[in-house]
Order: sequence, then structure tokens, then C-alpha cells
Amino acid sequence: MNWRALFKPSAKYSIFALLVVGIVVGVVGYFATQQTLHATSTDAFCMSCHSNHSLKDEVMASAHGGGRAGITVQCQDCHLPHGPVDYLIKKIIVSKDLYGFLTIDGFNTQEWLDENRKEQADLALKYFRANDSANCQHCHTRIYENQPETMKKMAKRMHANNFKKEADKRKTCVDCHKGVAHVYPKG
Repeated sequence: MNWRALFKPSAKYSIFALLVVGIVVGVVGYFATQQTLHATSTDAFCMSCHSNHSLKDEVMASAHGGGRAGITVQCQDCHLPHGPVDYLIKKIIVSKDLYGFLTIDGFNTQEWLDENRKEQADLALKYFRANDSANCQHCHTRIYENQPETMKKMAKRMHANNFKKEADKRKTCVDCHKGVAHVYPKG
């Protein structure tokens, strides 16, 4: 096969060359994007901007910090969706936080967190309510059915009663379980 003829400037072969180059660039771009998305979803990356906040200590002191089940959640378990499209959309939306980190004086301080905790907590609650606490349910799917021995009788009854309600009348996880990983502000 004459490879030079394939890439000779003509309408027929230049399209082929562009197609090959486009596929190569697309594949490389896809994998580079995936690596970047996953690298920026680690606890180490999150803590690079939140290193002076008490957030990680709060999680470690909570049931999500290796409690009875011995499982320690990572930032992305709660703060990023698990579906690929929603994950990508959320990553694009939260990219503005990097700008905030670079421009807000004192962002990486406990004082900033304490002053803004209520606003940040309310944003998180709004997010969880909007997606019916999908991140909670990702790990805790049917917990009252699959692990009833780990729940108190009252908790089993409350969950069962909630799931009997019509969908628009049901509570979502965060309506009853506020502050299970981070301190929920009073007032």
C-alpha cells in the first residue's frame, strides 16, 4: 500500500487523514479528560483547598468516618454524583470553586468556614433534596431491608412508614439525617 498516496492533498484522501487525526485526538482527549476528572475527585485534591478547615476531622468523627461498618467515606462519595453524565455536569459546576479558592481572601481558614457554614450547608441540602439524596442511597440502598439487624426498631418503622407514602410526600435522607458527616449549623 502506498501510504504517501493516502495523505496526498486531495479531497478524497485529505478527509481520510482528517478523520484519522480527529479520532486520535478524540481518543487521547477522552482519556486525558477521564484522568483529570478522577485525579480531581480524590480526598487529597479536595483537601488541598480545604486543608485548614475542620471538614475531614468532622467526617472522621462521624459515623461515616469508619464507624460500626468500618467504612470511611471519601469526599466524592457524598459530594459527586455517581452517574457519568451527572458527574461531568457537577464537575463543571464546581470548577467555579477553584476560582473562589484563588480569589476569596481567607477561604482556606476555619474562620471562613465558620462564617459561611450555614450557607454552604443549605446549598448541600438543596442539592441532596433535588436528587432525592441519590448519593446517600448509592451506599445505603434498602438498608432497612438488607440489614434490619443494624437498625433500631423505631428507625425501621420510620423508614418503612416514609416509603409507604406517595413519592411527592416522602422525605429524603437529609430531611431527617442532617449533619451526619459535617456539623450542621444551628439557627
